[in-house]
Amino acid sequence: FLPSCTDELLEKLGDIQKQHHLPVQSHLSENRGEVAWVQELFPKSKHYGDAYDSFGLFGGENCPTIMAHCVLSSDDEIRLMKERGVFIAHCPESNTNLASGIAPARRYLTEGIPMGLGSDIAGGTRCSIFFAMAEAIRVSKLRWRLVDESLAPLTIPEVFYLATLGGGAFFGKVGSFAEGYEFDAFVLDDSRYDNPGEYDIAQRLERAMQCESCMYYQYDEEYEEYFCDVNLDEDEMERFLRDGFRNCPYYRLEDEYRTVRKQM
Repeated sequence: FLPSCTDELLEKLGDIQKQHHLPVQSHLSENRGEVAWVQELFPKSKHYGDAYDSFGLFGGENCPTIMAHCVLSSDDEIRLMKERGVFIAHCPESNTNLASGIAPARRYLTEGIPMGLGSDIAGGTRCSIFFAMAEAIRVSKLRWRLVDESLAPLTIPEVFYLATLGGGAFFGKVGSFAEGYEFDAFVLDDSRYDNPGEYDIAQRLERAMQCESCMYYQYDEEYEEYFCDVNLDEDEMERFLRDGFRNCPYYRLEDEYRTVRKQM
């Protein structure tokens, strides 16, 4: 992170990177105050990314690089990212929580800039990749409506790509079931959703994406209802992992929200 590093430290980091070809990860053009601060600290740089580049820490041959956010990247910065093969970690929830803005994810996809999704804990509040997928769609709709109607909102297939092959490409041949790729997968049990057999794979994924962001529930006897809680003790966690929602009186799936209440 440029504001927390001296020039000497950045030079040494650049030297270490060149010697060992280590991956680089940092933040880029996240919010207005930060961008102005970097320009003040590095007045000779053309833009935020150029400051990293002056120390050899911005992609290119043998310098795999991920930059988080890229909310306010200029045209010149975007061109340099594309030229150097810099990956973008799109962190929609964090950008919303910190009021940083909305990254032009549609533009990055259109221009072929490699990109994946990030949670940016604790700027973001959840590690769920499904929640990051849903948030990416939501904020892209806001950007399309309020900022730039030429950039269409992201679609479910596109955020699924970002959550798998898009981000996985940084690490090699992962994120796909295509021949020659490493097997990297998990099994998603959607049997607790309403009639999953009625839907095709894409529709089932869409419903899972919207539901998996709410993880843990406990029963509140005073209010006779279930409430979300991420601070379960060991016994409660064991029961949740064993039983999930199956012992709840009933649940209802409505659009993006799941309501779980005690049957009256």
